[in-house]
Amino acid sequence: MFSLSNNHTYDKGAAGLAATLRFWESMPEDVVTTGLWRGADDYSRIPLQTVNGVTIAYLSYTEHTNGIPTSSSMPANVIYTSQTDVIEQQVRAAHQQADFVIVGVHWGVEDSHTIVDGQRTLAQQLADWGADVIVGTHPHVLQDAQWLSAADGRQTFVAYSLGNFLSTQNRPDQLVGAILNLQLQKTTEPDGSVHCAVRGPKLHVTVTHYDAGKSNVRTYLFRDYTPELAKAHGVRAAYPNFGYDYIRQTAQTYINSEFLELA
Repeated sequence: MFSLSNNHTYDKGAAGLAATLRFWESMPEDVVTTGLWRGADDYSRIPLQTVNGVTIAYLSYTEHTNGIPTSSSMPANVIYTSQTDVIEQQVRAAHQQADFVIVGVHWGVEDSHTIVDGQRTLAQQLADWGADVIVGTHPHVLQDAQWLSAADGRQTFVAYSLGNFLSTQNRPDQLVGAILNLQLQKTTEPDGSVHCAVRGPKLHVTVTHYDAGKSNVRTYLFRDYTPELAKAHGVRAAYPNFGYDYIRQTAQTYINSEFLELA
């Protein structure tokens, strides 16, 4: 499953969007995308995926597109986080059609570990409208996660920022990210009633490593990383404080221990 909604979606204009659509439409049927829509008439289409009898709806939104506006020449468009009326309609519809609703949101302040009020407000709204999991991206660094109590009593999990997965950015904390792992549990009782719940969310810490000159770039799970690799990291030329303990401390500082997975 791939989200196509972020601040770079419009970078190459109408031609880039057309190429994006052609590429993803050439993929096998089991590849699901969300976040690009062929105009307002397409907003009622909810991307769905069924795995082991569990139906999952995927939606995604972005805070901005680097100042590039939506144009009538574009064959598809994103939905901005400011379009809360549209988002509410989509999330509520997804909640009716699927067992679980997963929402990706490209939001927040770049290079900041601080969760701003706008993120918290939208996260609670998404939970109340029917989202079960909210996955945040854009800040390039880790931000915390939490459970939210939805209006109907459900528990919604939100990870405000997973940081970078693979990048050649320059700051030490931009090289520490996380993979979110969780279980979507659907239980059918003898009386036929169905209960759905998100279980055991964990953020598995990752490290993007590169050699001198930003060469040989690769990403490790922290549990597979070593102090020796950290000492050889190319970022140390500018930031000699980067090291194995720095990575651990960064993750422990910004991620609640309830959700943090280092080993």
